This record gives sequence, C-alpha cells and structure tokens, in this order.
Amino acid sequence: MNRVLLVGFVLWQLFFSNLYAQNANAILGRWIDEKEETIIEISKETDENLYTGKIVWLRDSLDSFNQELRDVLNDNVELRSRKVLGTYMLEDFVWDGTDSWRRGHIYYYHTGNDYNGKIHLSEEGDLRLKGYFSVLFFLGRTQTWKRVADVKSQTRR
Repeated sequence: MNRVLLVGFVLWQLFFSNLYAQNANAILGRWIDEKEETIIEISKETDENLYTGKIVWLRDSLDSFNQELRDVLNDNVELRSRKVLGTYMLEDFVWDGTDSWRRGHIYYYHTGNDYNGKIHLSEEGDLRLKGYFSVLFFLGRTQTWKRVADVKSQTRR
C-alpha cells in the first residue's frame, strides 16, 4: 500500500511540475509589437530562471542617413553608438508560478527609458506587456503583442 502511494505521489509530482514548466516557457519565441514595427525574440537564460527579449527585426532599421539605427537616446553615453537591432528590450523576467512573469525590466529605445515590467498571456494567446515606473504600477501602460512564426515572413510585407 505504501509503495502504491509513493509511486502515485511521484507520478503526480512529475505531472504537475511538467505542467508548470510548459506554462513558464509559454512566452518563448518571437513576438511583434502593437504597431508592427519591432519583433522581439524571448528566450530563457540557461543557468537561471530568467527570461529576456532581444530585438531581432525592425520595420525601419535605417536612420535618415541610411545607416543602421543606433540607440542614440540611451541615458548611458557609452551605449548610444550601439545598434538597436540586437538590443535586449526585456530583461530579468521571472515566472511567478501562476500566470505571470514579473520583476523584469523593459528598455524602450524610442525614448531611452527603462521601466519595470510584468508579462502575462491572454486567453487568446497574446502577450500582454505592462510597463511602469518604479512601484507606480497603476500609472503604467499595457501593450498587446502577437506571436509571429517567422521573421522573414514579416520582411516580405
């Protein structure tokens, strides 16, 4: 009897821990923003339980001088010459174990500002990203991003 209970308990743990792992990784992949200007690829850091998002496609990737767009509005003077393509827009998001990724940071290259952030997936499968200053979450703004299958399909538009 004890052996049956032990086996049942182990199977139950494996089943539910697998469910959480699937949910935690549900944001992995490529997402396009509301204005369809930027595609961000969300990945998971290998050693830690942190999720990051890197800019992998820009609709307008060239500036007015036909050069690659640079991060000229960054507060850090040393980073102003870096290319926007390849910049991490989302950093350090942690799965909370229920339905959200929290305590992350959002960098918005259009303004050079950093925000605190929270991510969750809607019932339709869209990514809902909320950015806010410090602890003022009630003054934040939420964007809805759509999943994209292939970056190349976006460039043919």
